[in-house]
Formats: sequence, structure tokens, C-alpha cells
Amino acid sequence: MIKMLNPSIHFKINLLPTLILIGFTRAATAQSPATIPTLPEMTVIGAAPSTTQVTDDIAASPASVSVLGRRELDRKNITTYGDIFRGIPGLSVAEYGQGLVAYELKFRGFTSGHGRDIATYLDGVPLNITGSQHINGYMDQAQIIPELLDRVEIVRGPFSAAAGNHAVAGSIQMFTDRTVQSSLKLSVDNFGRTRVLPIYSTNTGPGQLLLALDLTKGSGYTNQSDVERTNMFSRYSLPIKDGMLALRFQSYHADAQAPGFLDLARIESGQINRRDALNKGLGDRKNQNNLVLNYRSNDAEGLKGLAAGWTASAYLVRDKRERFTNFDLTLPSFSTTNLGTERDQLQQFGLDVKKVTTFTSKALPSQLAIGVQYNRERILATNFTSDAFRNVVQASATQPDAISIDRTMLTSTQSVYGQLQLKPLDALKLTLGLRYDKLDFDVALRPDDDTYSAALAVGASPNVRSSATRFSPKVGAGLKLLDNGTSTIELYVNIASGLKSPYTFSDFYANVSANSASVPDLTVSTLRSSEIGLSGTAKDHQFFWRIGIWDTTQDREADRNSAGFFQSFGRTTRKGFDLEGSFQLTPTSRVFANYSAVKARSLSAPANANYITNVPEWTASFGVASTYNLTSGRLDFSVEGSLVGPQSITTDNLSRGSTYNRFSAKASYRPSTIKGLTLFAGLVTFNNQFQEPRFDFGGGLIGVSPRPRLALNIGTQYTF
Repeated sequence: MIKMLNPSIHFKINLLPTLILIGFTRAATAQSPATIPTLPEMTVIGAAPSTTQVTDDIAASPASVSVLGRRELDRKNITTYGDIFRGIPGLSVAEYGQGLVAYELKFRGFTSGHGRDIATYLDGVPLNITGSQHINGYMDQAQIIPELLDRVEIVRGPFSAAAGNHAVAGSIQMFTDRTVQSSLKLSVDNFGRTRVLPIYSTNTGPGQLLLALDLTKGSGYTNQSDVERTNMFSRYSLPIKDGMLALRFQSYHADAQAPGFLDLARIESGQINRRDALNKGLGDRKNQNNLVLNYRSNDAEGLKGLAAGWTASAYLVRDKRERFTNFDLTLPSFSTTNLGTERDQLQQFGLDVKKVTTFTSKALPSQLAIGVQYNRERILATNFTSDAFRNVVQASATQPDAISIDRTMLTSTQSVYGQLQLKPLDALKLTLGLRYDKLDFDVALRPDDDTYSAALAVGASPNVRSSATRFSPKVGAGLKLLDNGTSTIELYVNIASGLKSPYTFSDFYANVSANSASVPDLTVSTLRSSEIGLSGTAKDHQFFWRIGIWDTTQDREADRNSAGFFQSFGRTTRKGFDLEGSFQLTPTSRVFANYSAVKARSLSAPANANYITNVPEWTASFGVASTYNLTSGRLDFSVEGSLVGPQSITTDNLSRGSTYNRFSAKASYRPSTIKGLTLFAGLVTFNNQFQEPRFDFGGGLIGVSPRPRLALNIGTQYTF
């Protein structure tokens, strides 16, 4: 499969422009025929590309890779962006239930709170924020409109040469669709939260214009969970010479309330209700505008000379995020206590340019990919006190210091990467990759920052610059052991290095006032990973299976959980395995199942306190997707179950979370009498409301954000 990067254009609007856009969409549709042909649907039975194939398609890498296409995304019951990743082998998703805060994605034994250890990109734009005040690598996907995605690539481990900083657990590349049709989608859930999504796509001049508006408003399961979100996406795509150029502008605005984390013991004893809120005013505000330019050659494999095989992205992002928090679980429900407020004002720009060339050298099929990346983030970070109505609390005699953090974080990364694929034998492919990353940090503390005077007191400078460089080799091989025409078996193996930048809020001057000797410096952590596995197909590719064993070591790991507690694990290790399989029962029905297990430990901590917290010991998923052609129309049905095993809540393993499961189903019906109309319904159930998520707040307190027993959403979509 050849992927196409597609940029877009977004701008902030309110309800009136929304209605105008919907009316314009309908009017344009009524006056002119559709510009994008509707092709007959067909089911393709097959597996991923061979690991011995020389291609730029990441699915052919000698590594554990999952690729989701548009058809696979459509069958999922996606109500939030986290649902995109549910059911993926070894990957579990935890929705914090705290307003707009980024979800937790876990795989390869990394908790990856807020996605911090997964390098994630959308049309070439990195979504991880290195200098984020909340957490190093904070990865916010809230601006994603799932209906616009065409392809999602998930690589477990640091094997991808195109992913550098934060690719610890792995990397995710997402691409928007270039063939989106005009449509109007409406949905509502059983808590009253409503979503409206008009999409308008038309040929304009020599190119194609795409406009989309995602409007969400309403409450959630808890009594304090209102969300109001406006997400405007626009893109103009223009064919030029041997490729496609696209310009996208997006404007995202959201305001959300949050219940806060609740004391599990008090819920179970009946002192508070599971749907209560901890404190008034908790939640988030976020405003983002981004401008993205993408180019991709029509010949993505670089078969036709210098002009072919190019991929390029350039981006500019302005983002302002505010989070209002209180982690005192002993408060009575709906308190009006003052809040801690994080405010990050981000300016980010960068580029990513890659050239792929496919050639034959001494009769060996080969491919060379070379790329350069640059990313610069400047964050004005403040942490101050607000009241329960989100008003700034001014300094006074009783509160002499309302500001605790006031600093500018400047981080930049320059990278060069390359990967060579060689096929010395028809049944063997070798991959040789190398990345070079140079990371620059510039930390400037201002006088209102609490650490400013503490640094001066111990003779440390309040302004520090630091640089680090890392080489990350990535070597792999794919060997075809069997190919008899109906069945295949392939062996794959890889060894790769990755890197993780320091967390400049906890790693830098974290304990300077208490013990200057214990202050870590701005050291980049290095990761080493190895993997070996077998994959195969049977019955003319109707059955696909894979098994892999892997081992990862990180030389310096630090963590800050959702409650804000910082802890250093030092040198860590993770060992695990993955099993997965899918079977095409009929041309219109498929079943799948997977199971993953992991052991995650700190090598620096004593044996009785060496558990990495919040890492599920195992995860499993299973499901079925079917299509039924009825006399009155077509019915699509999918069921998916996810089981998450027990996990250590504390490093001594004395407090543990229990196994829980999440069950999801979706049905959609397309009547033959009304062309373009789809009716759909989805449901989600939890067997344990207090497991996703669950955190140690110290002093024996376990904080939870209860999930609903049943969540139901219904809706309709009309495609023009």
C-alpha cells in the first residue's frame, strides 16, 4: 500500500458559521454532481507485505508492525481518538476522564502516560512536546478528526529510522485521506454529549478543497464533565508535476470541566458518590492553530530517478494549553479550594524531508531512504494559583507566592537518518538504518520561579544551555522459510537503539533546594531493543499469524504520573512476547485475537521495590467483523473485547490493580432505498469501573476516575 500525506486548512468558528457551512455543503451538492466517484465496495483477503519485500511501506519491515486502513477504522466504534488504538496487539488505552488531558497509551511495557514514550506524527508533524510542563513528550491527539484518517502505522519498539526522540515504546504515523467525500454526520450518546461533523470536498481550480468542522458539546458520565469543542480543518491539494502538494490550516478550540481523581476507599465505603467531582473548576482549556505543507511524489518508491521518491513536510504550530488541577483526595466533594494552574504557550516549527531511491546494485534489489528533520519548540511555562472559578489568585499576605513556575523552555532537535534495504537472496532481506540526533536545551528561569532563588542559593545558574548527540543504529533481517503457494512462514529479527530526552521540569533542579548533589543534569537516555519473531499465512492468505519475543533496556528512566508525582527508576529492563492472528471466515467476515505479556523492572532499585508502576502484566483482545447484504440494504457489525491484566500501582507491588475488560460493539446499516445514508449505533461496557485509570497518590490513597458501566452512542451519516 502506498500512503499519501494530505495537508489541511482549519480556522476557528462558532455556531453561525457552522450552520452556514452545512447549508453551503448541501447547496453545492444539489447544484453539481459529486466530484469524487463512488467505487463499488469489495473485500480484499490478504496479509501484510512480506518482510523480504524491498519497499518503503513500513508494513514490510522486519519488525512488529500494525497498519490500519480506512476500512479497518470504519469498523471500529470510535467515539474518541483513543478508540483508534484499541484492539491493537499489546496496546492498551487508558482514558483519564479528566477533561481534555491526553490519554495514556501502553505497549512494550511502557506506561507512556499521555503518550510520552510513543513518537507520534500526523502528516509528518510531531505531536509529542519535549518541553511540556506537564510531562516530557506529552502527546495530544485531541485535534485529530478520525473520519479524515486514511492510514495509521504502529511500530513497536524503536525500529523506525524516521522516528527519533520519544520513540521508546515505539512510534505512530497517521495520514489524512486524500479522497474524502462530502458528508454530514450527527451522533449523540446516552449522557447527552452531541457531535456534529459536516465535511465538504470539491474540485476547485486545478486542485481539491476539503473543509471539515467537528463540533462537540455536552456532558459525560460524571456530574462535572462538560466539554465544548470546535475543530476546523481545511486543506487544498494540488497536483504538481510528478507529485501532490497540499496546504492545510487547522484551528482547534476547546474548554472542558473535569471531575478530578476520587479516593477509591471513600467511594467503596459510601462516603462519596462515584459520579461526584472533587473540586469546582477542574478541567482544561486549549487553543491551537497549525499550518502544514506536505508534498509527496506519485512514485513513492523512487523508481523513476531524482524527481521521484520525495516526501516533505513543513509546519508551524501555535498552542496555548491551560490545566486546572487539585490532587488532594481528602477534600469533600465539589470543594471550592484553590487550584493549581499549568499554562504552556507553545510556538513550534520544523520540517521533515525524505528521499527514497529504489535501484539494483550488482544484481541485488536495493532501496535507500535518506531524510533530514528539524523541530524547534519554544514554551513559555507558568504554574500559578487560581480560584475555583478559574480566576488568577493575586499574591497577598496569606498567599505571598501565587506563582511556582515561571520559565522559558527552548528545545530544538536536528536529525539525519537513513535506511538501506538489500536483498542478497530471493528469500532474504537485510535492513541497515542509522539516525543522528542533536538535541539542544535552553532553560531560562525568571525571578518568580520558585527554583530561581534556590538555584542562586547553591551557586547554580538560573539560565542553562545544554546539548547532546546520539547515534541510533537499527539493523534488521527478514527471511522467508516457507512459500508453497498457499502458505508462508517468515522469520524476522531486529536490533535497534532509541533515545529519550530529559524532562526539564523534574530532571533539572528537581531537588535543588533540598540537596543540590542529587540534582540530575540534562542527560539524554538511551534505549536498546532486540526482537525476533515468526509470521505466516495459510489457506491462500485467509489466515494470518505472528509471534514475537522482545527485550528492551533503558539506561535512565524517569516518570511523572497523572497525579504529578515524579520518580526515577534508573536503569530499567522489559521482556515480553506478543501473539496475534486473524482468520477470514468468509469473504465478508473476519475474526481476530491477540495476547501480549511483559515483565517490567527497575535494575537500579532493590528487589522489593523494583516494579515499574502501571504496566499491565498482560493484555489480550479478540473480535469479529462481518458484513451482511440484506434485501433492504447492508448491515456491518463488529464486536471487540479488550482484557487488561493486573498491574503494580506501587513499586513494592503491595498495591495492585486487578484484571478488567472493556467490551465494544458497533452496528451500521445502509438502506438500499436511500443512497448515501448510514445509521449506526455503538456501545461500550466495563466490568470494573475503577481500573481505567488507577494511580497511587501516596499515603495509602488510591485515586480513580470511574468509568460508566454502559456507554451508548447512536447517529447517522449522509454522504453526498
